[in-house]
Amino acid sequence: MQMTISTRFDEDTLTRLDETSAAMKRPRSALIKEAVTRYLDYLAWYEVEIQKGVDDLAAGRVKSHAEVKDRVRELGFHVD
Repeated sequence: MQMTISTRFDEDTLTRLDETSAAMKRPRSALIKEAVTRYLDYLAWYEVEIQKGVDDLAAGRVKSHAEVKDRVRELGFHVD
């Protein structure tokens, strides 16, 4: 089921949205829907990745600063 909502945009954002919509020959609403969907997908991915880091920390799967610097050097990068 689809529902209609309303939101407010500042003039610059609305201008950019309209320009992009015209260039892509897509309705403004389609761009907004896609942008929101992609952002929500990103946030879900981000939360999973953060939890992985927290789990690694809790399990002791961590590297010291010196270990990370050594690894970066092994990859051929200069590290101070």
